[in-house]
Amino acid sequence: KQWYQRRVAITAGIAKIAKLKVGSQDFGLQKEKGPGVGQPKHNTFVGEVCLSAGAYVSRRMINEIPPQSTGDWSDRGTTIPGWNVVVYPQPGDIIAYNGIPAVVTSHNTSVTVVDGVVRETNWGFRLGHENAVVRRFMPKSVQVNIVGPKRVRFSQRSGETITAG
Repeated sequence: KQWYQRRVAITAGIAKIAKLKVGSQDFGLQKEKGPGVGQPKHNTFVGEVCLSAGAYVSRRMINEIPPQSTGDWSDRGTTIPGWNVVVYPQPGDIIAYNGIPAVVTSHNTSVTVVDGVVRETNWGFRLGHENAVVRRFMPKSVQVNIVGPKRVRFSQRSGETITAG
């Protein structure tokens, strides 16, 4: 039950933070962040929002040059640790179509980067976007490091580091 409450809080935070960034021009092609000048920043936007809310997103998903990983969000066959493909979008999910991810903020509404500006749109819900891929953050225990005879594990459920062995 505790992990479920934490997931609900994180996904609500993802939607809220995305909405707060509407109007931002921090993710334009001319900006240095993420993969750099001249590169799309859709992944950078989605990744920063998710990390700010407490959801794990690998740095590859944010900083890849060129941003080939943008397509990972829209590929059902690609595993993104901590993010499960689901059928029905809810606020805080990531919806991706044609290589462009967006944060679901409400029914038929999402936030993504459009022409260098963060905007609330219907990306992923438009006519023709029926094959959009929806992913939901699903925290679980993940193994991050093995040191000598001791196993160190970080639990995303509790946020604790557990040493065993």
